[in-house]
Amino acid sequence: MSSLLDGIRAYAAEIGLDAVGVTTPEPFDRFLSELKLREEAYRGRYAYRLDTWRRMADPRQVLPAARAVLVIGFHYLPPERPQPPACGKVGRIVAYGHLGILKRARLMAGFLRRQGYKAVMGAHRKEAAVRAGLGMVGKHNLVIHPEFGSWVAYQTLVTDAPLEADAPCTRDMCGECRACLDACPTGALYEPRRVDPRRCVTCLLTSREVPPDQRSALGSYILGCDACQEACPKNRAVKPKPEVESLLPEVIGMYPPLRLLLEMDERDFQRTVIGPMQRKMTGDGLLARLGTVPAVRAAMTWCVKKFLRGREMLPETFVHASGNLNVYKRNALVAAGNLRCSELRDAVARCRADESLRAYAEWATDLMASP
Repeated sequence: MSSLLDGIRAYAAEIGLDAVGVTTPEPFDRFLSELKLREEAYRGRYAYRLDTWRRMADPRQVLPAARAVLVIGFHYLPPERPQPPACGKVGRIVAYGHLGILKRARLMAGFLRRQGYKAVMGAHRKEAAVRAGLGMVGKHNLVIHPEFGSWVAYQTLVTDAPLEADAPCTRDMCGECRACLDACPTGALYEPRRVDPRRCVTCLLTSREVPPDQRSALGSYILGCDACQEACPKNRAVKPKPEVESLLPEVIGMYPPLRLLLEMDERDFQRTVIGPMQRKMTGDGLLARLGTVPAVRAAMTWCVKKFLRGREMLPETFVHASGNLNVYKRNALVAAGNLRCSELRDAVARCRADESLRAYAEWATDLMASP
């Protein structure tokens, strides 16, 4: 058993993982009780995920023969660089974390299978990370790692491998601090360790509509939000990773040029944005090559939304925003208004021709005209 775990840790270091822990396959009771308390907040948009979340909170429902849950973490904080003018912003977990952990989770699953064991992604991650001794859930409802803060993307592998569990993390790293709650622009963090997803910026950015009274709180974000993490004192001393691969194509990067998004047509969007992201998520095999064909890429996008909704290995951001140019354009309009980008007035005005974007274009125009 120890030799297997030693091999796992050595392989984790080889493929660029930053944290490895093991917990038992017992149900994550704290998460289940919290889910029951907050169930009403998840009704509507997230109703389809409730049963999946309950199932994933019991590793033996994910893999009946489970003997352990392997938890792996990828530190994704990139080097800091300033946001250019007239550009939006993408949350770091979206730009760097999702891809980094997904690629390595697949590699680790393959490693376990080569040793003769089963490995299935999909058990609940936060509670697994805490029980595996990798950190504790902070008041922003994210896991705080002692070295890397909350800039860690986690994934779980439920396995029948006989791995000895680590001691859980019981340390409180927050104390009386409430910086993350105070920094949340929409008040979605309404209590320590409790989030109302209906108000969360990340969720609002991929929702069907953004209410007028919430638009100013979105700032310049196009996807994701880092406000609570940037405010967390535990993150201030975390050293960035010198090189970390971005999921986003170079044409938009972490700071997408707003004019580019506002003027992009569907063909260019699928070719230069969605296509490259899908290829990075699916790898370099046959599926990636087929994804270069527009009709096949459209079918892949449909399949992502239809069949992979609710799977923890797939980022929620891309379930709701995948392939939808109008989501990106709408968010770019809100960002242009919040930034008072008067140089984008012509690009914003042209969006009025689209009925689904007209109200956002008018809202942005009014802000750009104000002092």
